[in-house]
Amino acid sequence: MPPYKIPREDIVITGMSCRFAESPNPTALWKNILQQKALFSEIQADSGRRAHPQNTVFDRICPRFGGLLKELYACNPSDQYFPRTINAGENQDVFFAVQLAIDALRDSGTSISSLPTDRVSLRLGYASPFNSAAVNWMQHTVFIDQTVEIISNFFPSADKTQIADIRKRLVNSLPEAAPYSFVSALGCAMSSWTAHLLGFAGPAFVLDAGTVSGLQTIQGAIDDLLLRRSDMALAGAIQPPLNDPILQGLSGAISFSKSETLQSFSREADGTLPGEGGAIFVLKRLKDAILHNDRIYAIIRSTGIAAASMDQHQRIPAPERLARSINRALHAADLTHDSIQLIEAHGSGVPHSDRTEMNVLQEIFNERRSTLQRIGIGTIKSNIGHTLWASSAAGIMKAALALYHKVLPPNAPVQKPYLSFLSAQSPIYLLKESRPWIRESQKNPRCACVSAIDFTGTCAAAILEEYRGPK
Repeated sequence: MPPYKIPREDIVITGMSCRFAESPNPTALWKNILQQKALFSEIQADSGRRAHPQNTVFDRICPRFGGLLKELYACNPSDQYFPRTINAGENQDVFFAVQLAIDALRDSGTSISSLPTDRVSLRLGYASPFNSAAVNWMQHTVFIDQTVEIISNFFPSADKTQIADIRKRLVNSLPEAAPYSFVSALGCAMSSWTAHLLGFAGPAFVLDAGTVSGLQTIQGAIDDLLLRRSDMALAGAIQPPLNDPILQGLSGAISFSKSETLQSFSREADGTLPGEGGAIFVLKRLKDAILHNDRIYAIIRSTGIAAASMDQHQRIPAPERLARSINRALHAADLTHDSIQLIEAHGSGVPHSDRTEMNVLQEIFNERRSTLQRIGIGTIKSNIGHTLWASSAAGIMKAALALYHKVLPPNAPVQKPYLSFLSAQSPIYLLKESRPWIRESQKNPRCACVSAIDFTGTCAAAILEEYRGPK
């Protein structure tokens, strides 16, 4: 049975913001994409621990390079009007998310003071198990107790006064644990603080759907607008700076590369490279955007999501689920396979995942008429890395910019691409250079498909279409 479709009404992107490796905004990101830059730098890892392997899960291979935010993980204090002193023991990710929301609203031409506060919703993809607030709280409680107990056992002759002094010194070496510190570690603080600061009074959520979080938040934002819960919706996802414990944990589910660049869809790919950053979109109903003379980047025609189904031993995404998510998105958009001219792929660089995705895409788009042009494919991960929770949002941004500029963007260089890309019989080819996006027919708009695969197996897709002016 086909999935239920809400009566169609176009939802458009009127504002965007992002911060990724060497990309402080969408304009800089687009320039880096067109220049085929691979924006990877060396990760500072805990080399001391790795020098003494113990044959445990903590000795997994971690990447040496990644797409890092560095100084871009920051905010403008004058933008955020801090009402109180912020200390290092609170969750700094909150302020990064707020800055992205402010930047997206500005890009949309919206003044924060003029927002229809009770008609704005916010949905943010986020999950960071070791944010600064969570770690600091654990250090003040469990870790200090454990440390003091270990010291007492090693030095049984130490008296209570000496042990108390050690505890005091340990506490003083940590950032302050203020009453709000623990709450700031929780995901709900991300949405509530952003909504409070910007005056939103509509729905506000934090969502954790892994690497498809960006697509899930956009689907929820579309529902908010179609069901009239809001007149403006902010949606996106962030991946804050990574640390060694997070990379060690993820290495149990994701194959990391030993290379300095991410070679998506390469015959010699050996895994992915992580990235940091975030992206937020301002969405409106098309009629409202036209009424307010808003700039329109692209129309989001539909999304499609298929829940997880994965071999837990081989970590291979189920082809049927990926195909289902893409076909659901096409069906919801009332489009056929013939409509797509660009695929922004998941393309993580993990060999079995890339092969599965490529096989599914080949099978789906082989149904196109033989007279149609082949479909260009690429992935933003080759530029900025696998930005994990923000990765599908990054893919949406690249596709929206391609539609807005009417350019098929190049993939970063791949040394040995799949042989299938070289076959004239394949419906898909790897974009090795930028080229004007020429429509096959003046009647048909430019359309792009964005696919995403979570490491738990959940698959998602979105269909974006160019905006061609009022009808």
